[in-house]
Amino acid sequence: MTPTEQTTVTVRRDVPFHEVDGETLLLDVYEDTETAAPKPAAVLVRGGGFTVGDKGEFARHAIDLAADGYLVVEPQYRLAPEWTFPAALVDVKAAIEWCRTECEHVDAQRVGAVGHSAGANLVVLAAATADDPALEPDQYPGASSALSAVVGYSGIYDFRMGLDDRRETYLGGSPEELPAAYDLASPVEQADMSMPPTLLCHGGHDGVVDPQQSAILAETLGPLTTVDRRVVDGGHGFPFDGAHYEATYDTTLEFLNGHLGAAQSPSETGPGPGTDTFR
Repeated sequence: MTPTEQTTVTVRRDVPFHEVDGETLLLDVYEDTETAAPKPAAVLVRGGGFTVGDKGEFARHAIDLAADGYLVVEPQYRLAPEWTFPAALVDVKAAIEWCRTECEHVDAQRVGAVGHSAGANLVVLAAATADDPALEPDQYPGASSALSAVVGYSGIYDFRMGLDDRRETYLGGSPEELPAAYDLASPVEQADMSMPPTLLCHGGHDGVVDPQQSAILAETLGPLTTVDRRVVDGGHGFPFDGAHYEATYDTTLEFLNGHLGAAQSPSETGPGPGTDTFR
């Protein structure tokens, strides 16, 4: 979005999207209400080591992407230790399928996702395991969880590298105890020719997730799909750092537009009741 553009973005908060095992998960929906044409969708998935946090981390990105023509959702997902793999992955897929089935202004052929840290693992793994019956939610039968583009910031892509307690908590045990889970949860093991174009950005000074995680995934994806790997002169949280936000956002938007495009047609529909408006 350029400084001279006038846009109105509304957000619908706490929209139920996945009822599972007695829990109702919620998401926030960001949309420019002046754009009526079918939009590409972007699902934004935060980090938190699979054990902490809530939606809202990506609010600034969501507002900007909505102003640039996307319908944007940021979902909750179930956390360890109460919920172990693949619960969070299934929740992210439910958010993707919610976009396709519940949003009349979404072009179902143009759905992408962006994730940070644990969220990067989840969106890349969702792309790698799209429509796998063993890893799909029950709530949207027949809907696809496939993605047309995926962006990972500071992601964990091979769980056998740099193990820590939170990863063992998320996967339910050690690599020796659960080797199949470590393989299934690692995008480097699951990626195949069906992978969509992928952008991987990692802070060169990341002290939380080794930048080699992105390097190894990029090497894995090279023969399979279009992959763009960028190393940023920052730390683990570089996408939210004021020093790096604009450049990171511009890189992400250019990548998403290149593979998804953005809606352009104005709408005469104004914001509805119960929404927040950003100008």
